Order: sequence, then structure tokens, then C-alpha cells
Amino acid sequence: MRLTYAGFRSKNVAGHRVSLGRIGPLGIGCIFIMGVAILVIWLVCPRNPPDLTACTRVEVDYTRYTHGAISHFFGYTPRLERVLSEQERHYVRSFDKWTITDPEKIRAFADQIRRGRHRGRVVPGDKILAVPLDIRCYRGRNRVASFSIYCCIPPAIAPANAPVIVIAHGHEFAYQPRFPILRVLDPPALKPLTARWECAMKLGALLFGGLSLGPKRLPCPDPNQWCDVIVQNMRRMHITDYRLDGKRRRQYPDRVIASWFTCPAVHAPTDANGVHSPLDETDPLSQPADGWVSDYAMNSNCRESSPDNMVFLFESQPGWNQHGGPELFTFDNHDPRGGCVLLNDGTIRFIRTEEELHQLRWK
Repeated sequence: MRLTYAGFRSKNVAGHRVSLGRIGPLGIGCIFIMGVAILVIWLVCPRNPPDLTACTRVEVDYTRYTHGAISHFFGYTPRLERVLSEQERHYVRSFDKWTITDPEKIRAFADQIRRGRHRGRVVPGDKILAVPLDIRCYRGRNRVASFSIYCCIPPAIAPANAPVIVIAHGHEFAYQPRFPILRVLDPPALKPLTARWECAMKLGALLFGGLSLGPKRLPCPDPNQWCDVIVQNMRRMHITDYRLDGKRRRQYPDRVIASWFTCPAVHAPTDANGVHSPLDETDPLSQPADGWVSDYAMNSNCRESSPDNMVFLFESQPGWNQHGGPELFTFDNHDPRGGCVLLNDGTIRFIRTEEELHQLRWK
């Protein structure tokens, strides 16, 4: 019998259909298993942080904070109104959305982002105790990445163990505590104001950290030794380090204590004594603070019984154990000019003029 092309085609097609019919359920099962395997691999395998190699423009959005950029950089507290004027606070709000096009800054930011350690997918319902700021990265008009950063800041008062987390494409990436992931993106125009705020926070830290609850609860330190007294008190502070071995270690290494005496507007945070280090127990308690400097002085007239509105500490030229009156006050540490004062009740103010300075209670 002669087999025509049409007959050959029909028989092959029929046979093919019969073959597919027989292996159909098996094929479907294989496809299902392969799909499950791919899904498991996609969920389990490590993911990489956002790749910003192609990025030429970064948009930073602080608007999810209650007070926008103010909340991020300063934390909105009543104290802020005594350190920044209303006009300065309004200026900070103009950076609620901030755009960066500097290639060097973007490369530095990309390098920091890529250091994230993958912690898994974000589970619906999980809560992070921080407000995020949103990052959007573009090349021309095309968006190449978008993600959120949770920093638990303002940076000026962030605790040593403050987490830094990036959430991108449904995955969570962790960074070392207090990792300066956003520092390269900070608006340069705000640097004088953030330095002033950190300076004010350090004055408060000297009072409440170095003297526990301040001169109203403890004997007012001898003006000739007030810096040494604070150093001694802070060296005595210990904490149990449960993250390592449960041993008690000094809470503040010397380099951290030294940094509390310096104004960031005078001594940049990149100075060696401004670097935060882990808990330490190796520094001898008897080590003298030779070579340390303080950008603050003590009011010689301040006593334990002094009124709450009397000046206790204030900004001065660099020294150590400096004490005196308004003649030591300096307006030159900040731009715009001015200096911080700490009153006996813990109130901090930024003084801008000679008239304001002499209106303060010094005796």
C-alpha cells in the first residue's frame, strides 16, 4: 500500500496525540514539582541588596516621618525650639524631599547599600519599630531601584545598638548598628544646624551621663576638676554584655568619653576620639586624660543650691577643666555665630548675641 504524505501526516499526528495523552499526567506532575522547586529556591536562596550601579539620580523622601526632615535629623522635641529658630526649622522642612546627582556621592551610597546582609523575606504583619525614609534611584527617567531604610534615628542621639535595615523588593537586609548608610546623602546645607544640635545634645549628656542626675542630685563638682569628675564617673559605669559572654564591661570606652567633651562644629566626627567603639574593659581607670580637650567650660558660681535658671555649662575655646563666667563664652564655634549653654535644670539654649548672653543668670 502506498503511503501518501497526507496519510503519513495523519498517522503521525494521531500517534503523537496518543503519546501525549499517555504522558500528560506525568508531564503535569513534573511541571508542578519543578515549579515548587523553583519557588523554594527563590524563597530560600540569598538575595542581593539593590544594585545602584546604573543610578545617576537619588531621591530621598522623609515625608513618612511625622515632621519630615526635622524628625529624621533632629527628632522633634520641645528642646529643638530653643536651639533652632522658627526660620531655621522652616528651612529644614524644605528638605523633606531631597535629590542627589553628585556621581561621587551616589557611588559611595551604592557601595554602602551593597554591604547589606540578607535576613529573609518580609513576612506580612511584621512590624519594625522605626519610621522609614524612602529612596528612589533613577537613570534618566527610568527608575532602577526603590527601597525603604529604617534607621531608628535621629543620628545625633542614636543608641549604640540602633538597627539599620533596608527593605527592598520584599526582602530585608541588615547593616551594622549605627552604620552611616545615609551620611553621604545628607544635605551639606544642613550640616551647621545638625552640628549645633549634636553640640547641644553633648552638653546634656555631660550633665545627665557624667553626673547621673546633675548637680541638683549630686554635689556640684569642683570647678577646678569638673571635667575629671565626669570622666571618673563615666569610667565607673558598667553594663552586662549579654550579646557576647555575659561579662560586665565598661559602658563607655575612653574614646567615647573624650568625644562627649567636643563640639562637632569644632572637632569633626571623623576625628579618632569621635569613633564609637564596642563595650570595653581594658582601659585602666587610673589613666589620666592627658591631651584631652573640652569645648565647654563650667560656671564657677554654680553650686548645688543654685537656682534652676543659672548657667551650669557653656561653650568656650578648647581647654580642660575651664571655669569662669561669660568672659569665657565663645560665639565662634558655629555658623551662624552663637553658642550653647546648659542651665542648672537641664535646659539647653542657643545664644546668638551678647545681649542674650548677659541676660542669663551667672551668679
